[in-house]
Amino acid sequence: MNYGLAPEPGLGTAAEAAPTSTAKKSAGEVRSRVAKQERMMRSAAPAIGWFMLSEADRAAANRLLASASSDGTRDELGFAPIHFAFADRFFPGTSVQHAQLRYVFFVAWSYQELLSSTAGERFSIDRLFEIERRYSRRLIKSVETLEGSGISGWTKYEADQRPVVRASTIYWTALRSWRIATPVAGLGEAPTETQLRALWPRLVTREDGDDGKSRTADLFEGLPAPPPGWRNKTGKLEFALLAREARYLRRLWEAAGRGGTQPLLSRLIEQGVTTESLWSAKVRNAATKPDREALALAERAASVACIARAAHSALIEQRRNADRNAEDHRHADALPGLIEEHRDMALDLDVAALRTETRIDNDLAAFIETVMEWVRERRPLDAIANALTIRERDLKDVRAYLVNEQRRRDWQKGIATPLDYRWPVVRGMIQCVMEAL
Repeated sequence: MNYGLAPEPGLGTAAEAAPTSTAKKSAGEVRSRVAKQERMMRSAAPAIGWFMLSEADRAAANRLLASASSDGTRDELGFAPIHFAFADRFFPGTSVQHAQLRYVFFVAWSYQELLSSTAGERFSIDRLFEIERRYSRRLIKSVETLEGSGISGWTKYEADQRPVVRASTIYWTALRSWRIATPVAGLGEAPTETQLRALWPRLVTREDGDDGKSRTADLFEGLPAPPPGWRNKTGKLEFALLAREARYLRRLWEAAGRGGTQPLLSRLIEQGVTTESLWSAKVRNAATKPDREALALAERAASVACIARAAHSALIEQRRNADRNAEDHRHADALPGLIEEHRDMALDLDVAALRTETRIDNDLAAFIETVMEWVRERRPLDAIANALTIRERDLKDVRAYLVNEQRRRDWQKGIATPLDYRWPVVRGMIQCVMEAL
């Protein structure tokens, strides 16, 4: 097996070391040189390395990437740019991975604690992990049921292992977007996780002079203090926000929109809107006029995505039936009803306005127009099959379900739903803040 090792510079290969008519080296000299090269290559340190993840680890990482790419639904048809554009406009800093809002404080307090003990040193991922493991174990002991508790990585902590994706990674974007994290070390904005870890040794500065005092950077200006006993290894730790934490978030959310403006998220908090549907009159009434226009555009795009996903699922089901000589028809049965439910909304979509708002590319815009035309003409599933196949193949290559029989074997999916723009998660956040105030 070739492990990607390379000979030391200038050594070449055995073939390159062989004598030529002009080199005039003796056979003994050649053999000696080749033997030396082989000894050096065997003892050389590998130039690259790798590590192996278990199947469970890979599955967990894949779940994170899949859910982060869109609205929690696998995005085989590439609607993620629309989802991101509207979700980030209405609810900046949020993610479908944000199961418990108070994690933003747990992460911030963890970094504060780490900085207090390692200021001026190189960043230690191991120390951060120990802090995360400590508070995670306390959370685990504080809930009755772990399944669905929102505790990040609890299955790994229970097995005394490290999570594949830690809470500090999942929630760091929120700390930056909501300006909980502050610019440090001369940066013009709050650092990314990678930047912060690289800058860690520079977070301590000294005043001029031999007796100058050291000063540690403030990573989170105005952050509420952690609860008493934060550094304890045992004791109850809860996800419920304290009033001071809720007020802090509410204040920051007021300026979390584009250019420091008030986003829809903040306006919904002000009016206590937690309706089941993002498209309710209460949401529209809380929105500014530009946001109401964007909401209307987002709802129409969500309907187009729902129809396209429903047709895609029905087509996979059809082809898998042919593969397996089966007669499944769950998605085929659902398709006509979904088309009728979303038909009017989908056909009202202004694709040009959508492109202006979301900056989607030409291929996605053309695909949307194809879906709309198919719906308008009320044509059968086979009429859209080619467009769906090409779209998925262009995005997923050989991994596309519609062209890969092996991948279709284990395919499972719920009935298609419209894009939700993270509203279920955001609705929970709003409820969490309101309960604390």
